[in-house]
Amino acid sequence: MFSLFDLDNRTIKRWNGLAAGCQRRLGETRIVYGNPGTILNDVRVMLEAVGPDGMATQSHNGCVPSDRLAGLNAKVGHPLEIPLKRPLLRDYPNLAGVFVLLRVMGLLVAERNRLVLSPPVMGLWTSLNPTEQYFTLLEALMFHAGSSVLGQVRTRNEFTGLECVHSFLARLNPQSLAFGGSETPYLLRPGGYIPEWMSFLLQQFGLIDLRAQPQGRRAYGGRGWLAENARLTPWGVAVTWALLEFWKQRHKLNKDGNSDPDQPGPGGEPGLGFGSLKPFFQTHVPEWRRVFALSKPAFHTGTHVFKVTLGRWQGGAGGIWRRLAVPPGCDLDSLAGAILKAFKLDDDHLYDFQYRDKNGRTRNYEHPSSDDGPTTTEILIGELELPPGETMRFIFDYGDHWEFKVRLERIEDGTSRLRVPKVIESAGKPPPQYPPGEW
Repeated sequence: MFSLFDLDNRTIKRWNGLAAGCQRRLGETRIVYGNPGTILNDVRVMLEAVGPDGMATQSHNGCVPSDRLAGLNAKVGHPLEIPLKRPLLRDYPNLAGVFVLLRVMGLLVAERNRLVLSPPVMGLWTSLNPTEQYFTLLEALMFHAGSSVLGQVRTRNEFTGLECVHSFLARLNPQSLAFGGSETPYLLRPGGYIPEWMSFLLQQFGLIDLRAQPQGRRAYGGRGWLAENARLTPWGVAVTWALLEFWKQRHKLNKDGNSDPDQPGPGGEPGLGFGSLKPFFQTHVPEWRRVFALSKPAFHTGTHVFKVTLGRWQGGAGGIWRRLAVPPGCDLDSLAGAILKAFKLDDDHLYDFQYRDKNGRTRNYEHPSSDDGPTTTEILIGELELPPGETMRFIFDYGDHWEFKVRLERIEDGTSRLRVPKVIESAGKPPPQYPPGEW
């Protein structure tokens, strides 16, 4: 059974023995459009398809519309035959992965019913040389990309490239790794450890060769394109070695190759993003000089007006709601307290907020007492990057599961004069937190 995570000593030692050859390969390879892999050309195809006029889309997530997919599929480096009657963007892994990268980088922006290019980010992108563009895309995959961008079901434990790509690559041997019929849909699917679009991106980066599974897609719950086996390319061997060096430093491996349990894993470490991989490549790839550095999002100074609706599980069904005016300097913990007070709930349980930001990424913020992070005291309302009209999901008390829809209706112009959140309108009487006889 193929498994991810927890690299063993034998695997680590095997990769340590490849260091000299990998360093040589990294130094000898020149990155240009079309080599290694098709990723730079595929990105250009997607950007040109959107163009300066943008692309109309009916998707709430700003995805490429269905009627444009076949034409795009024919232009990218690895066109696919998708045996589905009405395939969506997520069914084309050769397009979906590129789309995810461009969204989380801010190159593609969803504005109402259109997908448009961001001129400032495009200016930054075109100023980079091919090597810098290639590694920017690789870092976007490792640190920012997620299936939620495609409108997949958002979970609190969505795996990122950082958590699984290096482990997946490190387990590929020089020949090939075959996937069993039941393993492929589980590990290489939109909801699996390695989503289909992510595994296909590794091929577009020139890191692996994939062979599609011609039959048995539906036998184990699979649909559309699935991989039968994967094999590292010589370039993939070199890049995998460097990613493992990065991974080992983050985990502070001891001499026996075992990670220190007292050290946090990379997925929980703050500050990882564009430029984090540069020290592990630049010695061998001197063409990587500039880092893709986006400007810090603007702080919204106006009063934020939220409509908070109680979920149907508590008998809300949309009829019990509160409208709150919230100053931008309050943190999410203050908003949580205001919601609980407005619905007459005691603040005696854990909670979390979850939402999709302007780049389509899922954001989770936990109760300050939670073992996970980031916490709600670490972000202010004015920093949310939640577009007006979008919603957050607020879950309170994981036992009784009070669920609220928190919709940002508007951000008022000017500078807010509020000091604390305030209920400005309400409807419906909330049920008691603990019904009579429950305790």
